Amino acid sequence: MALIDQNKNFEIFRALQQTTIVRISLSKNKKTLIMDFNKEHYLARIRQKLQEDGVKLWISPYFVDNKTSVENLQELAMNLSDMLAIPCNAILVMLTTLQSHALEKLASRNQFQQTGMATLRTKIVGGSDAQNNIVISLNESGESLKRRIISEMNHPSTTRLKLICSGLILDDSKSLQAQKVTNNSQILAIILSCDPASQKMEERIFQEVEMIKADADLLASQEDENYLRIADQSGNIIALPFEEKKSLAVAMALHEKGRSALKRNQVSLALTLFHEADSKFNACRSELLRAVDNAALLNLDIAWCYLLLGNAADIPDAVVRLNQCEQSLYKTYGAQMERLLTLKGSTGNEAVLFLRLHLLQGVVAFHQGKTLESIKLLNQAKEEIQKLTINDGDLTQLIGLGFTLSDARLSLRACRGDLNAACVYLQRREAEREERLKKEEEEEERDRERRKLGKTANNQWVNLGYLNTIVQMGFERSRAAEGLKQTNNDINRTLEFLQNDFDSFGTDDASTGYFSEESLAQVISMGFSVEKAKEMLEKHNGDVERAVEELASNLGRPDDQPVAGTSRDFEKVEATRKRKEETKKEKAAYKRLAKDIPRTEEDHLDTGLELESEYLHKYLSFLTS
Repeated sequence: MALIDQNKNFEIFRALQQTTIVRISLSKNKKTLIMDFNKEHYLARIRQKLQEDGVKLWISPYFVDNKTSVENLQELAMNLSDMLAIPCNAILVMLTTLQSHALEKLASRNQFQQTGMATLRTKIVGGSDAQNNIVISLNESGESLKRRIISEMNHPSTTRLKLICSGLILDDSKSLQAQKVTNNSQILAIILSCDPASQKMEERIFQEVEMIKADADLLASQEDENYLRIADQSGNIIALPFEEKKSLAVAMALHEKGRSALKRNQVSLALTLFHEADSKFNACRSELLRAVDNAALLNLDIAWCYLLLGNAADIPDAVVRLNQCEQSLYKTYGAQMERLLTLKGSTGNEAVLFLRLHLLQGVVAFHQGKTLESIKLLNQAKEEIQKLTINDGDLTQLIGLGFTLSDARLSLRACRGDLNAACVYLQRREAEREERLKKEEEEEERDRERRKLGKTANNQWVNLGYLNTIVQMGFERSRAAEGLKQTNNDINRTLEFLQNDFDSFGTDDASTGYFSEESLAQVISMGFSVEKAKEMLEKHNGDVERAVEELASNLGRPDDQPVAGTSRDFEKVEATRKRKEETKKEKAAYKRLAKDIPRTEEDHLDTGLELESEYLHKYLSFLTS
């Protein structure tokens, strides 16, 4: 499914994409990096093994008479050491940690059931990396939780925090319960910089997000779809209920702006836009989202941002999103991408999506301690990268022929590295693009014609097909248009009146028999009198431009004096003035929204694979170290 701009031939196609224990890209000490990752990896493997064997550390034989049974815990550690090939002492320390966490959870659960007070496990990032449990009512707001964290962790009252739970930024004004915060939820509290320059940057990002939301909402709210339309991959418009169309259009616009931010390496801004898009997608019918790949690719983009930001707390949310993405892609494209092949004729570029999916799944499996699964997925991603790698010489040749780097790369992948086939592919795609552009221009012309003619009495646009049919019969176009307007596009009644007595039907104001009320209001709004406006419009069969041109040439310029007319005439003028102001706002919103959004439907599939290769190498190194 795609989002198409109708006015500027601009397309947004296939909207079918802080801190962890260690930040991979920022670490300066490789030895420490590997040790920290091994600790996390060991802990995940031990937890998984305990779950598989049904071992419960908070009850007998490991916890008896309100105290730990050290002997039984040591015996368990030795058994696990033999099975998992992890040092026994390391396992014992981790078992003690896991038991402590389990007992804390049990106590907080009992407290929540008895008092309704929830325990939130909070970690502050950006200062001392302190951790603490905050007991608070879930009816409290996000702002209240911020104040409690700052107070109980002895931070200055001026400290600025961003709270994240399950991958979502908590809203200060909403209750914790309304934001799906539950007892024992993990809260990541990021200390925001107090540096004026950093604050200014954060404020700019916030303002940019709000502006994008407002612009997309404004353009998607136009019921006549003058700016944004929902279309399938072939460019065919999809009919949807207005509110659903609006939510979907806004979601897709936010998604594309997020992708643009991601290409500029503005990961935090991209993630914020992706989450905003996610909330809009959730307002659409589930059956609609299951039928297209837009929401699936958004989940993939969100999970990719989690990896780039390196936040381990987002792993549970990443698991859910990647599972949803995988199911949707297989359903939409086919198990062997056969549906995609039928639709597009190639699957090479979409293979990038599966590469990124398998890479992210491998990373998540690593952090969950699923070593064998992680190795399998990462090796699968390695094979996919090798298949997607492009010959530099072929790429250079295509660029030398005048194609862009992006087009050259996409064509070679689509054709599995066949240079001659890539040339043919690019020529065919250019022809298809020109044909699509021609269709859009024709539709724009029809839109302009409809607006010029106006609407029928029951608020429908004049049917251009009926109008052209009547004109071909030899009737005057302006009379035919007025007849269709008065009969609500009833072609038989219109022909009957045109053949018998046109003047016997119409509105109360017979003088407007040859032009629309909108045309009259347009001319009046330019300062001409009602009488002169009607006279010229009648003379030129409702052609506003020709009527204004003659009025201006006769008078030199529009009348300076107030226009004399009925209250209805003034209402028309005021309505036209307001509509002009609205149009001006819409054009400004469109200009901001269209900025830096790609004009090709496959832009989100274009990647040099540098980042994918880097993360693949690092995680495979961790597994073999």
